[in-house]
Amino acid sequence: MKAEHKGIIFHHGLLFIFTFFWGANFILAEIALREMMPISFSVSRFAMGGVTMLSILYLQGYYDSVKNGTPFTFLPRVEKQDWTRLLIISVAGATLAPWLGIEGLKLTHGARASLWLALGPALSTGMGYLFSTEKMGRYGFIGILLAVLGTLTLTYDGLRIGESYWMGDILLCLALSMAVLELHLIKPLASKYGAISMVSMRTLLGGSLYLLIASPSLVQEAWLSFGFWTWFAILAGGGIGVGFGQWIKVRALRSLGPTQVVIYGNLVPLTAILIAWLSIGENPTHYELVAGALIITGAIFIQVIDTVHAASTSETDQESLSLISGSSRE
Repeated sequence: MKAEHKGIIFHHGLLFIFTFFWGANFILAEIALREMMPISFSVSRFAMGGVTMLSILYLQGYYDSVKNGTPFTFLPRVEKQDWTRLLIISVAGATLAPWLGIEGLKLTHGARASLWLALGPALSTGMGYLFSTEKMGRYGFIGILLAVLGTLTLTYDGLRIGESYWMGDILLCLALSMAVLELHLIKPLASKYGAISMVSMRTLLGGSLYLLIASPSLVQEAWLSFGFWTWFAILAGGGIGVGFGQWIKVRALRSLGPTQVVIYGNLVPLTAILIAWLSIGENPTHYELVAGALIITGAIFIQVIDTVHAASTSETDQESLSLISGSSRE
């Protein structure tokens, strides 16, 4: 077997394993919140993930610079006119998004939270289309429609008598909006200063603010009384799931391409529902299952089918242009 094929199989295997770990992270958080305040757990896991991710990013950037013979600056000098955008990105992505997300999870449950986050591709594509930063074909519009139907279904389920998930749903949607906003705002800075540098600075700035906000809660926690699974959620969930897991995703993007990688991301809500059912006996409602199917199918239409169709259309157009050019020369 060729080394290239072994690499492809290796990355598929890692993504498959981490799909379950990412799904389990939602359930681990739900368990940890039985012993910790939401913001304390969130900032603790964020700190573990941030330290791990920054360490890996530094080593990756240094290795790439040595390999390519190019200079490497981990934290570049940001120009004055870019600081406002960087601060907005840091607060939105590394302070508000994790804070609102964990507060929303506390008011719902892990599997349901994973369904809301699966709405990310649809929200990002729609925002990019409105801001003219991304293009979208007809399959993308179908995906948006399916995602909207899934959102309405999930919203209706949260408003039903006896459920009372509506406040948690709102917070999760706000957290998702902050995360998507960050992705769109960071693009020009990543192009100018490098993705590794911008992700690192955003994590340091936003994480420091988040730690400052959470410090009163951290002091009040009875750290020595926490059970095994709470510590596992903090250390392994942060270091492996958040930090190392993101590096695995970036490595897989280089080897497999975005189309194959995003499929695993779309499977995370399914693994979260399965793990919640097997571990803590949490049964999803019929509305959650229907909403999840609509949202995940919509994400596949947006991220996979529309992308593949756009690529094939582009190739067809290029072939047609080549034929026309050839005919005109003849």
